[in-house]
Amino acid sequence: MGRTQPSLTRSVEGEVEKLLRVARKLRDESLAEALKDALADMRLVEEAFEDELADPLEVLLVALLARCSRRVPG
Repeated sequence: MGRTQPSLTRSVEGEVEKLLRVARKLRDESLAEALKDALADMRLVEEAFEDELADPLEVLLVALLARCSRRVPG
């Protein structure tokens, strides 16, 4: 049985919060900002995973890869 959208959203947000805490411990503001910026992409990726069994880390990874691919030329 798959997850409902709200529970997947909460799980993804939990993973983001965990990574934000790590970024703060590393004192890496650029990482923290990149994670915050990627939140909008994560909502779109969650919607794309709607009919798929998805792990929150998969959603996070795809969203971050999408963000990186738009920022890195070529």
